[in-house]
Amino acid sequence: MRLRLFGLGLLGSALAACGGADAERATDSVATTPVPRPITPSDSACPRDGRWKPCALEDRLVKSGLAFKPAGDSAQVPYLAIPGVRYTVGKTASLVVFYYADSAAATADAEPLDLRHLTPKGDSLGAWPSVPTEVVRSANVLAVLFDASATQAERIRLTLTAGAPQPYADPVAKTLPPAIVK
Repeated sequence: MRLRLFGLGLLGSALAACGGADAERATDSVATTPVPRPITPSDSACPRDGRWKPCALEDRLVKSGLAFKPAGDSAQVPYLAIPGVRYTVGKTASLVVFYYADSAAATADAEPLDLRHLTPKGDSLGAWPSVPTEVVRSANVLAVLFDASATQAERIRLTLTAGAPQPYADPVAKTLPPAIVK
């Protein structure tokens, strides 16, 4: 057994010695040179400014693996200041999303409401056709999900709470001296 361990130790030492300093320098340069993320179609189609927009939400939900599409109509709720956009999720679920100008407007509109159902306090149904499965608040969005499975609810909740698409920052430009970046 000792002989085997000794042999493995020698083999490891020999392999490390064969790589030499050149191999270490090669791996160091690869590890420290940032590689920018390739631009995707959603980057150019939808501005990334830290706020949810229909194009950003739709792109993110499709990438999360949901069968998801706009229903083509809006939902007006008397106790919310803006109309919501209606979506279908899978065969039976629906999602209504209210896109506010900023998070302060969304907070002000949601403040007097029961956030579990997005209804006036003390009223579990409000203006909704059925009791919501899930209500999600994220940045400038209020989203209400109906008739969803546990998996659909979890994916939508995780997608929204991960945050709105942030502005793209080129990692290469941050590492180069200002005189080189133009």
